[in-house]
Amino acid sequence: AEFKRLIQLRTALEKIPPDKLNREPHKSFIKRNKKDITYSDPAGQWFVRSDRFWDLSKKYRLLPIADEIAWAAADNPLPGECEGYVNCYIYNTLATYGEYLKIYPKGRSSRKALNKIVIGLDYITDDITNKKGNYEGPAETSDRADLVKMIGEMRAILARVSHSERAKVISQLETIGNAYK
Repeated sequence: AEFKRLIQLRTALEKIPPDKLNREPHKSFIKRNKKDITYSDPAGQWFVRSDRFWDLSKKYRLLPIADEIAWAAADNPLPGECEGYVNCYIYNTLATYGEYLKIYPKGRSSRKALNKIVIGLDYITDDITNKKGNYEGPAETSDRADLVKMIGEMRAILARVSHSERAKVISQLETIGNAYK
């Protein structure tokens, strides 16, 4: 029932037109659900807070539905935007699909998570390979260290995953890591 409520909340939020957020009945609906939602200014939308799904997945970790709840958390939109900054994309990947794979390396949606990661990283690796300049890597030493750390975390997560798509992600991470040393 708790999971169903979060899914229904997410569906209801998706249906609110951005230009009507401050009008009734949407305004009251948002106020009633404030503890479970977060606003994304770039999207002009309210999203269910991903931690609500993650917490629920942990709460029911011994039940089969925990995997499904974790996938909902991983595939839930995050507020904000990365604006071409590579570290942000890698962080978001870790916080979503990477987190799912960390908990469920052999989960029902593990292959789907890998495919989502491949698609996301393809944009960055294509930009690097073709020198398009649409993405910006870390300029500061500390930011480069953060990128190396996040890539290391992702590699550790991938070590427990057995799907063939894993090799593609590892290759993409290597390309990204080498480009921003």
